[in-house]
Parts: sequence; structure tokens; C-alpha cells
Amino acid sequence: MYKGMLAMFLLLISNAAFAGKIDDFFSDGAFGVQWGSTIDEVRELHPKGTAKEYVGIQSYIVPHSTPVLKIEREDTDITFTFNSEGKLHAIGVSFEGNDIAEVFSSLKSNFGENEPLSDSPRIAWPQDGNIKMYLVSIPSGFSVKPVLTIENVAPSSEASKDALGFN
Repeated sequence: MYKGMLAMFLLLISNAAFAGKIDDFFSDGAFGVQWGSTIDEVRELHPKGTAKEYVGIQSYIVPHSTPVLKIEREDTDITFTFNSEGKLHAIGVSFEGNDIAEVFSSLKSNFGENEPLSDSPRIAWPQDGNIKMYLVSIPSGFSVKPVLTIENVAPSSEASKDALGFN
């Protein structure tokens, strides 16, 4: 009986020690911007950006060349993406084309193991709370540009079936 309780206790301690780091880091947003902010609120904090819209998805792109994950960056940016209600729900951090291995290694060191690789073009980490994090490589000229995406997947509205037309 005591061996079973001890094993259970050790399992709980070991899980608690490693769980939640992604959520701890990003549950309130990043780069001084909180999840759910509007594009105007982001613009107030980062006035040098450019608003864009692509297939109905609104984003705000800010030049940003300071280190992220302790990796030097030049000619890179941060993209703030907004949902259909105009609220911030994802942040993309671009890196230089040759940095994919360094970014991947730093993410593993800081946030643990990624999910098993699949046919998807992204490397994802397990969802932690309402936060998803993944690394994608986007073609850019003659190289690929690594982009770390941090996404808040919590529902942003309290819509009912009636309001959405499902009743």
C-alpha cells in the first residue's frame, strides 16, 4: 500500500515540476500585449507596425530585431494576429532563415519535448492550458524562415447557439 502511495506521490511531483511552463510564460500574452487586445491597443504599444488583412484575417506586423530565445535576429518581425472579433489570439515571431536548428534546440531546452512529428509542416508542443505553441518554416526567397507561433485557443466570446445560428 505504501509503495503505491509513494509511487503516486512521486509521479505527481514529477509532473508538477515540468507541467505548465508554456502556459506560465504566455498565459497573459507576450511582448507587452495581452490576449484579447485590439489592433489599436497593440498599435499603442508598438507604433511602428503595419496593419494587413489576408483572406479576412487581420494582422499587425512590427519590425523587431532584438534577441528572442537568446538568438540574435536582424530584419525580422513579430506578427500579431486577430480573430473574427478583432481580438488578439496569436503572435508569430520570425527568425532568420538559417536559424531553424538553433530555434528548435532552444525551444526544446526551454519548453521540453515537442509532440511526435507528423506529416504536418509544423513542429508543435503539447497544448498547455489555453496556449498552443508551434514552429513552422515559411519559404522566403532562397531559404526558409522559421516562425514561432504562440496561440491562445481559449474561446473569446460567450456566444450562444441562437446568436451563432445553430438553433
